[in-house]
Amino acid sequence: MKEIEKFLKDRFGIEKIPDEYVLINRGDIWIANRDVLNVKENLKFNRIGIRLIRVFKDGYKLTTSGSQIIGNFAKKNVLFLSNEEEVKKFISGEDIEGNFENIERGQVIVKFNNDILGVALYDGKKLKNQIPKSKRIKLG
Repeated sequence: MKEIEKFLKDRFGIEKIPDEYVLINRGDIWIANRDVLNVKENLKFNRIGIRLIRVFKDGYKLTTSGSQIIGNFAKKNVLFLSNEEEVKKFISGEDIEGNFENIERGQVIVKFNNDILGVALYDGKKLKNQIPKSKRIKLG
């Protein structure tokens, strides 16, 4: 888990996963409330928690659901959308053009006010939307 903690710190400035959470390695990294460790052993589960990070042979990708759990702890590579029109575009799955300051190229957490909308890839010119199709919201 040291590599995962390093990824979260280097990419998003997350110094430490809060103590109320536990990370579970099942190929991908899942996150759950620490209370799940107190569940009686005679119960069987297929899966516990929410997928936090997808693991690939060449790196890691924070998931949309994962960003909504730990995104408020991020101190860097958090992009704040400035208006509701951008929010509507983003949550419907569209990319957003723009030069955004203080954001590194690569994966970013996208917020509007205090709400974490999900993740995107920033290439220096636009945000490439990473919200899964099943979670997109079409408005209007």
